[in-house]
Amino acid sequence: MFIYPYRKGSKSVKALRENGFKSIKLENSRFKGRPNKVVINYGSSRLPPEVLKCRVINSPEAVSKAADKLSSFKAMAEYGVSVPRFTESSEEASGWGVDVVLRHKLNGHSGEGIEIVGADHEEMPEAPLYVEYVKKKEEYRVHVFMGEVIDVQRKARKREVPDEEVNWQVRNLDGGFIYAREGVELPEEAQLQAIAAVEALGLDFGAVDIIWNERSDTYYVLEVNTAPGLTGTTLERYVEAFKQL
Repeated sequence: MFIYPYRKGSKSVKALRENGFKSIKLENSRFKGRPNKVVINYGSSRLPPEVLKCRVINSPEAVSKAADKLSSFKAMAEYGVSVPRFTESSEEASGWGVDVVLRHKLNGHSGEGIEIVGADHEEMPEAPLYVEYVKKKEEYRVHVFMGEVIDVQRKARKREVPDEEVNWQVRNLDGGFIYAREGVELPEEAQLQAIAAVEALGLDFGAVDIIWNERSDTYYVLEVNTAPGLTGTTLERYVEAFKQL
């Protein structure tokens, strides 16, 4: 079994190598593809012809769709996945009368290219994608593999980060949040939404970012990651799932 990384130096791919998987070089590779070889595509939207001769887990087409925020929202909404309201029209977004998340980069990650405009804005900036900002009581990362949830993590505040530096709207590492797992129990509805999101994009596995709005008691899928960071228990569960292939 082989791993095709989306970039050189991926820490997760290095961790997988340390657990018995072989990675394929991005350049000048002597790898020869055959149907009886299994290749885990770790986040790449393009694969060399030799790799495409193998059994590929996560096709490059599905990875590309997941990476593009607009394409992924459209696919998930059409499939019936619960996603926030979204549009490509600045005029329509202005008429919502709520806070709006602007996605200036459709392929951004870790909060890259995100701008939040308040409901009382004077003018809506131009962007390729507008998403209604949904207040969240909790945010989870749900790891799905072949139609099953294999791991669940919850976004938790890093206590050593000062209050004034915590970003409660964009809960990423820079905003003072980490992933926790102690005592995390995810209701069945949220798990079903996560599984459906991965299926909607045509993926075999993915890490689904999902939030819960307490007022409406509704779960919303924000995105699906095809090259999630792997450490500790999460790494162990992916290794076990991959080896079952």
